[in-house]
Amino acid sequence: MIQQYVYSVIREYPDGSRGKREKKFYSFKNSLVVGGLYVHLGKGFPGMQRVVRMITQEIPE
Repeated sequence: MIQQYVYSVIREYPDGSRGKREKKFYSFKNSLVVGGLYVHLGKGFPGMQRVVRMITQEIPE
């Protein structure tokens, strides 16, 4: 089984306000911290993104 990390992120603006909708960011490495603020996570995630929550999923090989 392969472990996949699913992060819920929300857009954050320089004035401190946040976007309305969460997006899912999938990764095979546990490299993000819940509550952390990240810049440009990749295609589809421009600007600053705040990690709101994280869950793990088991993927069969």
